[in-house]
Amino acid sequence: MPLLELSGLTWQTHGTRRGLRPDPLTVASGHTAVVVAADSAEADTFTDILLGLEMPDDGQIRVGGQEITMWLPTEREIALVPAGAGLLPHLTVEQNLALAARDDLAPSFLHSRVAYMAKRMDIQGFLRSRPHELAHDERLSVALVRALCRKRPAKVMVIEDRTGCGPCHAAVSVALRTDPNLAVLVVADDRTRVASLASPSRFWEIDDVPEP
Repeated sequence: MPLLELSGLTWQTHGTRRGLRPDPLTVASGHTAVVVAADSAEADTFTDILLGLEMPDDGQIRVGGQEITMWLPTEREIALVPAGAGLLPHLTVEQNLALAARDDLAPSFLHSRVAYMAKRMDIQGFLRSRPHELAHDERLSVALVRALCRKRPAKVMVIEDRTGCGPCHAAVSVALRTDPNLAVLVVADDRTRVASLASPSRFWEIDDVPEP
């Protein structure tokens, strides 16, 4: 059984019905797949559907065999590493992580969770730094830790790759090394940037879908 399965998924972009080709998309535990969009706006729309920030017109999203299409974002076992890491620049690394991990936790438990994840990912030396003081790959590692700090543990890691931002390759390799049971889905707006991340059979395109 695939860990992530998207079947019959369609949505609207500028009045045009869009979907994935081929259909369905499946990603097994410990593997990486890539979705290529026509541009960054379309890639963002697709990512929002996966995260539950937007609803599709049709189709199903399953994680571990369970349909989650109508679940709230906080209920989904899908986490995100944004292009460029998406860290808040005015906060330290530790404060960025604490925002993701808080979920009404007692301060002492919150601190322990952040410290544990920072040690697990070997970023303890970055905790007092601000994002602009880190190299690109270091920021991606922090963003990955932030995604893993969420209250509901992630089974699927969505990693964005966008033109104009640094490459996402480090985040993909670190994610699978940290948790070999994750399924990783890279959402890109340029196939050439991510060609080495998966075999050709593990690439999907966003394309027009005929009206039913």
